[in-house]
Amino acid sequence: NLLKKNSKKLSFKSSISFQDLESIDVIFIIVPTPSLPNGAFSNEHILKIIDELGIHLKLKQTKTAVCIVSTVMPGSCDGEIRNRIENITGEILGNKIGLCYHPEFIALGSVIRNLQFPDYQLLGVSNDWVAKLTEKVFQSVVKHKVPCKKMTLLEAEIVKLSVNNYITMKISFANSLLQLVDHFENVKIKIVTEAIGLDSRIGTKYLTAGAPYGGPCFPRDTLAMSKLFRDASITNSYSELTPRINRDYTTFLMNKISNLVNETDKIGILGISYKMGTPVIDESPGVSIAKACHEKGMQVYSWDDENAKIPDGSILDLELDEILKLCDFFVITRDTLELNKINDYLNKNNKRYINFWNFK
Repeated sequence: NLLKKNSKKLSFKSSISFQDLESIDVIFIIVPTPSLPNGAFSNEHILKIIDELGIHLKLKQTKTAVCIVSTVMPGSCDGEIRNRIENITGEILGNKIGLCYHPEFIALGSVIRNLQFPDYQLLGVSNDWVAKLTEKVFQSVVKHKVPCKKMTLLEAEIVKLSVNNYITMKISFANSLLQLVDHFENVKIKIVTEAIGLDSRIGTKYLTAGAPYGGPCFPRDTLAMSKLFRDASITNSYSELTPRINRDYTTFLMNKISNLVNETDKIGILGISYKMGTPVIDESPGVSIAKACHEKGMQVYSWDDENAKIPDGSILDLELDEILKLCDFFVITRDTLELNKINDYLNKNNKRYINFWNFK
């Protein structure tokens, strides 16, 4: 809808020319930064874009801000990205060309809302004029007044990774508490975490026991931060511990499922994408639990309202009505718009299930 509404303001091209850049003030680079085997991010795609931009930027007479939006390793902007820009343009950053780092804090399924209603704007800059230029762009997008935290490029890079690492730590802590209270009778994890979150020093967001964390950002950002700590010879970091807790928690959930099912049960996994509102399956709990059940020899079937499927085709995907009738035990991995219908059917038909977000 937004693309249709603003089509006259937009143009799309598959290559860059000087004519395109001549009247442009800010260039946003938003490309993948793939994870390397050691956990660090690769800047290869960013550097390729800079190579293509460089010859045209060299000819420009007006100031241009190059804004990196992709998540990068701390030290990237002031390191190989700055070096590549200066080498290819022959310009020292600060006069005609400025560099900024503005990663977005967005979640799949709510990207537009997150852009319009952020908690704050994070802006790492090489020069003051870059901040003034880019901040105007952000102010035209947000729907309410928020602070803009300006800092160095390196500081902003550290902030971006640290935020996601703190969130995964918070999720893992809540899930660890669930494992603890599982040893007691008549303790409801939701009551415990809600009370903890009422402390203003802690807060309730992401302090909810449920599925392991997943998606395209949290797991890889945590591994990248872990590498930073290792490189700095800092041992026993939270970033190192959090992925282990996440893996152990998946094992805990599988043990609970194994204790609840019978040998002849058909297992229905309800929710394959990692969250509601997106078909993305990166590090999805639904995928990992479905595969683990399948590897244990269980008869496993799946359903997903975002049309996500188990990638290797080992598990049959069914329509919701089909899977509800066929299966004996269900694993609800995440929220869905069909949840009321699912709960009503399961309860009326005395079907057994486990809901990761509403443990009994």
